[in-house]
Parts: sequence; structure tokens; C-alpha cells
Amino acid sequence: MEMQLGAKLHVYKGEYGLPSIDFECLRALCLLRFTRCPMDVQTSSNPLRSGAGKLPYLQIGNQKFAGYGPIKRVLDLEGYPVDAHLSTKQKHLSTAYANWVFTNLHAYYHYFLYGEPHNFDTTTRGLYAKRTPFPFNFYYPSSYQREACDVVQVMAGFDVNDKLDKHDGDYLVVNAKKVVNLLSSKLGRKVWFFGDTYSEFDAIVYSYLAIIFKIALPNNPLQNHIKGCQNLVNFINRITKDIFRNEGYSSVKLTKTPSGTEASLTASERKFLDSELNTKIVAGVGAVLAMGAFAAWRGIYNQLTTRSSTDYDGIDYEDDEMEEGLD
Repeated sequence: MEMQLGAKLHVYKGEYGLPSIDFECLRALCLLRFTRCPMDVQTSSNPLRSGAGKLPYLQIGNQKFAGYGPIKRVLDLEGYPVDAHLSTKQKHLSTAYANWVFTNLHAYYHYFLYGEPHNFDTTTRGLYAKRTPFPFNFYYPSSYQREACDVVQVMAGFDVNDKLDKHDGDYLVVNAKKVVNLLSSKLGRKVWFFGDTYSEFDAIVYSYLAIIFKIALPNNPLQNHIKGCQNLVNFINRITKDIFRNEGYSSVKLTKTPSGTEASLTASERKFLDSELNTKIVAGVGAVLAMGAFAAWRGIYNQLTTRSSTDYDGIDYEDDEMEEGLD
């Protein structure tokens, strides 16, 4: 199978400066950008068209490959293997490290993004709902919550549907912090985890940590812990700014403060300012129309009063001369 012209990777649109809000989509994007695979990315996608009901999916002609695993296999076959530059030993280490990170971070990711009720209701549900077409956006995000319930139950041993006091979130946090500490130690001062060469492991670590670190969740104990590991913060920011410099997205606009500095606006603040601006525009237009109407009336009035004289000689006198006569 050859990569056809028009092949596209369909992913969820990003937020908070990230190219995607979703772990699976983000690491699929990393495969493309790390290997420089010449493929278009589509962010205004309907997940229900994937065949699996979720993103990401790769479309080549009439064929669709849904999920990270099938997408990676296609890229490998097409000559874009992400670990091509690694030695055999490094490839084995990459696989082992990836399984270790998955075991310890996957449950944290699923619980705090989808399983923790307050996080899901205030943040995550809205992120996915805005990226899902009507009317599916009313119930589709809940599919992620149901999946999180299964993941957490298997990997953490408690049920997300139970009362909050029965949620063993501390267990997830302790394990996740250990992983972050070891990742920070493993990375050290290197650019990539295996030196000067990217790997699938870099894509996995970035996708987990970037979402956990960047997305503003009300309850996210790992965020500050990541912030304390400066080399991991640099790793996240470097990939976000350099690899995805044209794909990062944020709905929060920047505006100039009275002091000339830029400040971010929330959606409600932006809506208020937009409505205020519209009000000013309407008022300005109304004022211009009123002034125009007054000027037209004044001109007609002056002409009528002048021409009412029986000695009218066919000459229109200037307004200021008429006003001086009236005075």
C-alpha cells in the first residue's frame, strides 16, 4: 500500500497551547512530526466516522485505520518508523520503559481527566463536547468516563461510580509522582530520552505529561510536581513550541492591558468585552445618523426660510451669513 495524496490524520483539536487535548491523538501526532511524514492533519473531525467511535483515525483513500496501534503500523510500513534510528538495545529499552510508564501513569491520566467528577464536569466534558458535532456532544464525552471507570477499576482497584470517599486517588498520585521523579532522573540534561535521537518513548512521555501539565483541571496533584522538575518542563515546552509551533491552539485570546502588557481573557470576559464593543459601535452609528439627520434638517430649514422671501434673487446665501443676520 502506498501513501496516497490526500491522506489525512483526524485528531481532536488542541487547547492550552497543545495541538490536541487527547493522549491517543497527541502521540499519533508525535509520530507524524518526529518522522516528518508528509501528511495533512484534520482537527474538525467527527469521531463517529472513524469506525471505532473515537479519534484518532488515519484515512487513506477509502480505507480507515482507527487508533494509535493501527496508525503506527501503517507509518512503519510506509517507511516512517519512529524508532528507526535507535539501536537494538535502545529499542528494547524503549519498549520496557513505555510499558512501565503506561502501568503507572495510565490510571492517573484516566482518573483525573475523566473519572474525577469535578474535573470531568467542569473541564474535560466541555473540551470533548466542543469538538463533537451536535447532538452527539450531549452524550459522547460520557463514553470516556465509562472507559475510565474500567481502566481505574482494573489498574487502581476502585470504582469511579462509588462515593468520593472511596476513591483511592492517593494511591494513583504516589505512583505517578514516582514515575515523574524517575523520568526526570532518566532525562537528565539530554534533549531526548535516548540522547540526540527521538523515539516512541519520547512521544508517549510527552503526550502524558503535556496534557497533565497544561490542561487546567481543578484537582490535579501531579501538575505542581511536574512543575518542580525543570528538565521535564523544558522537554514539554520545547516539543510544544518547536515540533508543534504551527499546530498549538488556545481559545483564550490575548489583549493589551492599559499598561501595554498582554493579558489573557476568559471566555466570559471576552464575551462581555465583545458585547460592550458592539454596544459602542451601535451607539456610535446612532450618533452619526442623528448628527447627519440634524444637519440635513438644518440645511433644508435654512433654504426654506431664505427662499420664502418675495425678493429672492436666485442666490443661496451661506449659512454663517444667515446666522449673522439672525443674530
